[in-house]
Amino acid sequence: CEDTVSMVEPPRRKSDGDPGSDTPIANRVRKNSLTLQNNNSTDFQAVKCRNGNCSKIAETVEAKKLFKNCHNCSYMYCSRECRRAHWEKHRKFCLHSRVSTLCRQVINTSKDDETSLRHISLMARQGYETQGRGVVKLMFKSPESAEYFVKNGFQKIGDLNYVKWPDLNPAEMGSELYSELLRICTAYEPTTKLVLYVSVCVISEAPASGAVKWERQLVSRCAKLKLAKSVISETIAKNACEELTENPETVIFTPLSGDCASQKMRELCVENIHKHLRKKGVNLRRHFPEIHSKLSSYADVGGDRFAPLTIYPKDPINGKTFMCIIMPVVDREKLSVLPADKARIKIVDISLKQESESSIV
Repeated sequence: CEDTVSMVEPPRRKSDGDPGSDTPIANRVRKNSLTLQNNNSTDFQAVKCRNGNCSKIAETVEAKKLFKNCHNCSYMYCSRECRRAHWEKHRKFCLHSRVSTLCRQVINTSKDDETSLRHISLMARQGYETQGRGVVKLMFKSPESAEYFVKNGFQKIGDLNYVKWPDLNPAEMGSELYSELLRICTAYEPTTKLVLYVSVCVISEAPASGAVKWERQLVSRCAKLKLAKSVISETIAKNACEELTENPETVIFTPLSGDCASQKMRELCVENIHKHLRKKGVNLRRHFPEIHSKLSSYADVGGDRFAPLTIYPKDPINGKTFMCIIMPVVDREKLSVLPADKARIKIVDISLKQESESSIV
């Protein structure tokens, strides 16, 4: 599901720009922007200055040469002065109509482009694990850069960073969007969802007399999105691996089917231990040389007092650590007091010529 809210940041002044020069435009035709006819009945289009206090109009061809466009939409003005004078009224409509729609398109691209969603999801996941609840902020320096992302996907993605919710700045986004972000941040499920905060910077002329001034505004929108499926799967696998590390699988090597009185039987038991561990990628000679030495000595000499040995090898194939108890001399008293969680305990009967492995039930 997706919840979205948009907001325009209050304007902030920027550095002076180049005021340029304006070319006077004559009042050629009457005020309304209508299709008119000349004396020879040849149709032509008239364009009226969008400043309501100005009555200037011009033919389309002339207007394209002389009129000044709004920086963010198709509105046309006869001069920079008219464009600046009308900006106060035009601002809300202009920014919301183009850039707010663009923010929505950015959110849709972030959701539909697999590479972008995975990148954003990884940042959300890592941010939550290290900083707690928060938002992934996607910032674009201009509407054009946001449009490039919509058209090209991840290769044109904007600036990404994770912001924990206490660090959100209401002055940057406005009180309405700030309140909505706080509400979503305290309610979303971080194991399956993320909060995306999109912000697009717009530079425009400030409505002031004299030298041209420029102001910077942020148009923002937020949405709650589903994490990428691949990130959810990886998180589940990671949690399962951590759980296994905390509560590892236990393998017990002991001769259930007979004693190891003879040297031949002792050699068989030791060889079965080596075989089973090699299947798990563990080489006692290389990884646990002391244990290997003790088992070799036991196979040659024997003895009734071989204390159980415990090691914690790591399976190189799946990266999981497991507990291994080596008990060449069976101790049925110890086997009878195994932990209650027997589902993760396995006994390998090392006295059999063909290794058999059974789970304790």
